[in-house]
Amino acid sequence: MGNSDELRRAYRQLIGAVAANDEDALAGIVSAGIVDHSAGPGQPPGLAGIVFWMRGFHASLSDFTGSVEDTVVEGDKVAGRVTWRGTHTGPFLGLAATGKPVTVVSIHILRFEDGLAVEWWGVPDLYGALIMIGARLELQSG
Repeated sequence: MGNSDELRRAYRQLIGAVAANDEDALAGIVSAGIVDHSAGPGQPPGLAGIVFWMRGFHASLSDFTGSVEDTVVEGDKVAGRVTWRGTHTGPFLGLAATGKPVTVVSIHILRFEDGLAVEWWGVPDLYGALIMIGARLELQSG
């Protein structure tokens, strides 16, 4: 899977599967042993961890969508900027549902091998999402 168009298509399929909460589609594009370099606390390894993350977002944010804004391909990697949107209808990052709209922009880098995503790096703007739902965050000086 070295063709740039194929890698972009695979990336979009993966983001689409997450947005649709489609575990079967996700399993068709993500290796069971994927290494998530950005895994959060309590997130299991491999595909199970990606499913864990996906289920968490869908449980917290109803009408959850994902839109691929940009992609860059180099070698066997795709970097992309994704905008996730939903309505905060369940606990999210420890905060009770507010009913407020939430937008989370994230940057991902995925490495593909034999048609499957085998490594994932992700940086979501969770700080921005927390502010949108009314979290009061204070910076402390040392």
